[in-house]
Amino acid sequence: MVQLLDQAVVNAYSDLLGASLSPAFDGKGLSFTRKKINGRSYVYVSAKVGSVPMQRYLGPDDENTQALIDKEKALWTEAAASRPTRARLVNMVLAGGVAGPTPQEGRILRMLERGGVFLAGGVLVGTPAFRTLGALLGVAWDGQFSTRDVDIAVDNRLPVAIDSNRVDLRELLETSGMGFVEVPMLNPKQPATSYKMRGGEFRVELLTPERGKPRTGPVRIPAFNAVAEPLRYLDYLIEDPQPAVIPFDVGILVNVPDPARFAVHKLVISQRRATAFAAKSAKDIDQARQVLEVLLDVRPGAVVAAMDAAERVGGKFMRHYQAAAKLLPETLQKALVDVMR
Repeated sequence: MVQLLDQAVVNAYSDLLGASLSPAFDGKGLSFTRKKINGRSYVYVSAKVGSVPMQRYLGPDDENTQALIDKEKALWTEAAASRPTRARLVNMVLAGGVAGPTPQEGRILRMLERGGVFLAGGVLVGTPAFRTLGALLGVAWDGQFSTRDVDIAVDNRLPVAIDSNRVDLRELLETSGMGFVEVPMLNPKQPATSYKMRGGEFRVELLTPERGKPRTGPVRIPAFNAVAEPLRYLDYLIEDPQPAVIPFDVGILVNVPDPARFAVHKLVISQRRATAFAAKSAKDIDQARQVLEVLLDVRPGAVVAAMDAAERVGGKFMRHYQAAAKLLPETLQKALVDVMR
């Protein structure tokens, strides 16, 4: 059964979200080094992820690169005062029943945040988003939902990000020191849309809406200098994202889908999965059930808005929704009908 979080925990989460809207990165473990190559000097960022050293090229040793270094160090100084407060808030919300990520998942999400993935328009979807929505709604979900997938959705119709928000997802993952490698596609001529930790189970995948006729291959996302797997109806899910904070370290600022759209989309997707993935379909329906039960109690207007948008999609989308809705508890089915009257 879904449990309401204590009001003090809800307030702490709200404070953490507000504080997380400003970066709180520090320079721990980071240094800037210079190398001479063919008589010219170049600057690199050196760091360690766990016990793994990594080095990333920053630029030629000139005034522009030094300005980037100075700006980064200034951010470290500005954030120094807020980091202890944010760390205490993270501890409060975790102790109060908010579900956080596993250490490995948290490190991956922190790396993606630090790399600018969410600033550039990435939206966290799937089970990590579901857990995060619970904190936003002030509840602890019924059951433990774990995953080894970190799925990032991005709209392929977004304008090319300005230079400061550009992300090179492949470079970010492969130079993270976490051992990420590309997962080959069935068609070896197609570039990879997902990356897996070598020797581990965690996977990061880039997704994007499929519009119009079905596509036979991945879609290029210029803002991420990467390609993404196109999925039907993903545009409905990520049309109205909102900021949220994941309680890990000093808080990880991400984008998540609108809760009501998340629930409706889960119902639809549950009917599109192959029979072999019946367990995932059941999880889809259960997550949708919990979100809808909470929203119908505290934010019924959000459900109405999400259903209005679903009806505008129409066609197969609504037929899948209607088929899945019949699998919800009868009381919830009736509540959904009543709220739309």
